[in-house]
Order: sequence, then C-alpha cells, then structure tokens
Amino acid sequence: MPMEKLSERIMFMPPDPAYDRPMLGYIKGDRFSIAIDAGSSEEHIRLFYSELEKEQLPLPELTILTHSHWDHSFALAYTNGLSLANEKTCSHLQAIAKTDPEELFRSYISEDYSFLRKEYKTPSSLDIRVPDISFRKSLRIDAGGITLSLMHVISPHTDDSTLILIPSEKILFIGDASSGEILSDADLESGGRYRKEELSSFIKTLRKLDATTIVHSHWQPVPAEEEISYLEGILAEF
Repeated sequence: MPMEKLSERIMFMPPDPAYDRPMLGYIKGDRFSIAIDAGSSEEHIRLFYSELEKEQLPLPELTILTHSHWDHSFALAYTNGLSLANEKTCSHLQAIAKTDPEELFRSYISEDYSFLRKEYKTPSSLDIRVPDISFRKSLRIDAGGITLSLMHVISPHTDDSTLILIPSEKILFIGDASSGEILSDADLESGGRYRKEELSSFIKTLRKLDATTIVHSHWQPVPAEEEISYLEGILAEF
C-alpha cells in the first residue's frame, strides 16, 4: 500500500480492512522521524518500512502508540528504534505480556480472532513488548522542524487513548479514540458502545484542539468539524 501524503512532512500508509490493519503514520523531522502505531504483526510493520524505503525516507527512530489494542501494538517487537506510550497503555501491555498465549488467543471476540489468526498462526508466535518510554498526561516532542503534542485523553473507545497533534499542520492523529468500546461482534458492526460521559468529554477535547484534519486508524482522514458533528449526532441520541 503506497504512502499517502498529508503534507510535506506528514504521511501515512492506509489501513487494510482485509486484515483489519490500521493506518501507520509517519512524521519526518530534521533530527529524527516518528511512526504512529506499531501495527498488528511483523509482516505489517515490514510492509510499512518497505514503503518508506521506496520513498527514500529514513526509518522512524521513535514509534508512538495510540493505545494498547493488538492491531496497534503487537508488532512493537519488530519496530526500529525506541517506542513510547502513555502510562496506561504501558500498564495494559505489561498485563498482556504476562498472559498465557493460549488464553490470549481465546480471549478475543470471534471476528477479531479471525483477523488475529491471519497475522499469527499459533499462540507461540506472539511476542508482546512494552514501550521503552512512558509519559503521564501530556508530552511535547520536537523532532526538528516539526513539533508533536501528545495527550492521554478520556475516550469512548478505551481508557488509554493518546492523541497526537501536529500544531504547525493542524493535523490530529486519534487512533480509534472516536469509536465506541468493542466488547462483541455486534459492537464491531455498530461502531461500538458509547457512554455519554466519555463521549461528551471527548467532543469537548476535540473542540479545544486547533486541528482542521483528523486522521483515524481504520478509515480516511476527515475534516475536524465533520468528525465533531458526527459525534455530536451520536451524543444527541442519549
């Protein structure tokens, strides 16, 4: 999947619904480059690196996780350089790493399990890693010529969502943060279960941030106002 450009410094490899693979983001700094999310498997991250090499771009020296869900984090063992996530994401991955691989495979809902089996043929092939660096609440990163603002926020999807804002470009990477919580196959079809308080808090967060483009993990970038209007429509149904 060829890289798509959002600006001269920001691009992404699009999501792949056949494997339920999320997009993988890339920010090119003058001093070092950054990846957003590690992906679901070694094959996924190798494909990403291959596309970067085709574009003659340096491999990322830092990988930031948006949250701990398997399709965003299980390839962390195969990433180049250092990795970073909020404290809650690190805590979740520590617990996952201690879980028996057979039990880990059995714990996924059936539809997600089928995607997992596409990436990992046996439980023993899993290699769960915890990020090298953690942060609490917020963090600013200057990669040289471009700055990222990271924030751990309340989200309807999970309790460990990190948003990544690039202020100079007004681009906001949100991972899956605007989706509802996924607890069953039916939730996958409906977009997840929303709770009013978390959804309301997340909308307020988006309103405060100076972003014009929102980058989702599993579909194309959208205008920020369009995303907020969509979420406000869901909130109005409560």
